[in-house]
Amino acid sequence: MSDFKREINLWNYDAETDILFFRDNRIKYHSSILLGDLIVELDETETPMGMELLNASVNFRISKTVLRNIKKISAEVDISKEEIKVKMKIFVISRNARIEKVSTAFGINDINLQPVQTAMVY
Repeated sequence: MSDFKREINLWNYDAETDILFFRDNRIKYHSSILLGDLIVELDETETPMGMELLNASVNFRISKTVLRNIKKISAEVDISKEEIKVKMKIFVISRNARIEKVSTAFGINDINLQPVQTAMVY
């Protein structure tokens, strides 16, 4: 169960740069952490409030053309004392079929973020 649930009310996929960006834009941005190709945006309480995925087509193993047809985005962020785990899901339409794709990112919590679970949904 999540400590926080964030509504994704702003998102964009740029095929030219291959970057997927989403966030709750009602929350004030404070800082970011980098987990490989994933940038996790944090609010003033260091709770996740948005994400930017570089090389999105590679990370989701799907073409840039299909990524332009995103119908739903969700993410689960689990921060423990030791590590940070992120699981992102997108639903896209390809050849009249709805397809779910998943990308994950992991990192060590070496900046001492407080343990929290956050769900994000569009």
